[in-house]
Amino acid sequence: MKLQPSSFLSRAVFSALLLGLSSCASDSGSVAAGATPVARPADPAPASALDAERPSAERLYNDVAWLADDAQEGRRAGTEAGARAGEWIAARFAALGLEPAGERGGFLQAFEVPLPVEVGPNSGIALQAEFQQGEIVETAVSAQGEVEPLFCSSGGAAAGQLAFRGYGVINAELNWNDYAEGRSDVAGRVVLLVRGVPPAEALPERADEEPADENAAVVKGDGWGSSGSLFMKVMNAKRHGAVAVLVAPHPSLRDEPLPHFDHSHAAQAGIPALAISYDLATRLVPAFDGLVAQIDHGDAAATWSDEARALRVVARADVVRSKGPAQNVLARLRGADSTRVVVVGAHYDHLGRGGDGSLAPGKYGEIHNGADDNASGTAAVLEMARLLAAGPRPGCDVVFALWSGEELGLLGSEHWAQNPTLELKGVVANLNLDMVGRAGNGSLAVLGVGSAAPFESWLLEAAPRAGLELKLSRSGQGVGGSDHQTFLKRKISALHFFTGVHSDYHKPSDDLAGFEAEGTAKVTALCVQLIERIGAAPRLAWVEPPAPEQGGMRVGTPMRVWFGTVPDYSFEGPGLLLSGTSAGSPAEKAGMLAGDVLVKVGEIEIGTIQDFMYALQSYKAGDVVLAVYLRDGVRESVRVTLATRDAQ
Repeated sequence: MKLQPSSFLSRAVFSALLLGLSSCASDSGSVAAGATPVARPADPAPASALDAERPSAERLYNDVAWLADDAQEGRRAGTEAGARAGEWIAARFAALGLEPAGERGGFLQAFEVPLPVEVGPNSGIALQAEFQQGEIVETAVSAQGEVEPLFCSSGGAAAGQLAFRGYGVINAELNWNDYAEGRSDVAGRVVLLVRGVPPAEALPERADEEPADENAAVVKGDGWGSSGSLFMKVMNAKRHGAVAVLVAPHPSLRDEPLPHFDHSHAAQAGIPALAISYDLATRLVPAFDGLVAQIDHGDAAATWSDEARALRVVARADVVRSKGPAQNVLARLRGADSTRVVVVGAHYDHLGRGGDGSLAPGKYGEIHNGADDNASGTAAVLEMARLLAAGPRPGCDVVFALWSGEELGLLGSEHWAQNPTLELKGVVANLNLDMVGRAGNGSLAVLGVGSAAPFESWLLEAAPRAGLELKLSRSGQGVGGSDHQTFLKRKISALHFFTGVHSDYHKPSDDLAGFEAEGTAKVTALCVQLIERIGAAPRLAWVEPPAPEQGGMRVGTPMRVWFGTVPDYSFEGPGLLLSGTSAGSPAEKAGMLAGDVLVKVGEIEIGTIQDFMYALQSYKAGDVVLAVYLRDGVRESVRVTLATRDAQ
């Protein structure tokens, strides 16, 4: 599960998997050649696949054990290990005798995902001098270990006069702006900043006052919140025209190591952004210590002389971003009515060796096995496929979809929806299982109940047989992004099954030891019943689910304001392509639609999703901003009143 911002297996191994997994298929018995079958009375057909066999906790455990083993290296999309997991799933589907539902008559659907970022050896700082003849000469001033690209850095080089802007922070509620009038002219310059935030004694007196309301600021810890983050520092400088950013440690922390580059992070600020050592900072600006001391003692406008500012530097970030192959895995079970299809899905990818999305700071490189997220959902879908393939024929077709690229922004399910391997108009419902491995207490959250009228009664009827206590949410939002949202925004009824966030979420500790197989078996039994009810009922009518309930089942830290756009993460800009808007959101109320390309919010130009995230953190609930967007290539604008989710 992603919260609120490959084919490498040998044919020989694949064949071996098919042979070894043949026991997964229903055993109809064999008849020796030339023998005459002996007639026997037919057994009465069971009303449900669960009448023949219950979900196997042992089988679920074994499947999660394979998926969450260190040998799979965290199943990151686009990696060899991710491809290996996809082919293993395809072999399981084939062994069950399911019909391939991918591309070119196979089980796989290929697409591309961003690969971990590669950092070359050529990042650095150089001084630039121009001779009378117009020749420009660069002199390297950085040494190995003195420069490291920041996680949000774009690749390339930029040259300009050096400008010092203190901490590079803007926080209106704390009355602090390092780009205030008289200090805002950094257009075309390389900006040098100090890591961290100003000390309390540097703040103006009004900073001690409480904000007028809790939505007036991002207030946590020391009060700076996200305004003091490296990302916001870089985006502040970019917004004011800087061509590159250098960030140096505070003099009191001169021996602090450079921030570790996150090789899996996909964020791009659009300009080079480099962490530099204290020693390099003082070589560039000999007065660095004194300037920082002035700021810390209340002189926010501290800068250096015009003569020193004429220093022209080149900032070079050797960052290479590329894409690699990933694949969805899809299989079809034919039912009595093939004009109706229910898609039963889960994502099988996880975080690989950490980085972007990991909640374990300092543990980049450690395998994040994702036993709950989402080996549990993958195993449950495989078990459903086994039970339904062996049981009575369902009333409609069932497509079992194991998505990749969910952790990178729902890329796999979105790719399928934009390039479907079957007609979307035939899809009547989606069941999405993401993190269903912690149901040992018999508790299960189900979201999206409001997207079809019968869902609530069906769930309540099925829960006792499954042995579950349900927590139902009519909204389809609120527990972070997962693949059911791909269907909801296309007005396809969808349910999301989830057993809750825990302390192991997105950490290396989400491992097999925490997986509760018996609970996952109960979730599987519940979903089998729902699939059968959907198949037996008339075609479901779409109902727009409500916005998230006040105090609902959201997890994580919400953004300070809610715009309500649903980005298309596969779009490569410029701008932010909308694949939809959330019900009741400011964007929907303003009339924005799927297909619009957002290019400006207030005073902030939107080139990438990072610009949009920056904009959301730059305004507060209640602000009225002008949103500029392209609709069918025509530039349009509308005023949007920003809100919070809790206000809906």
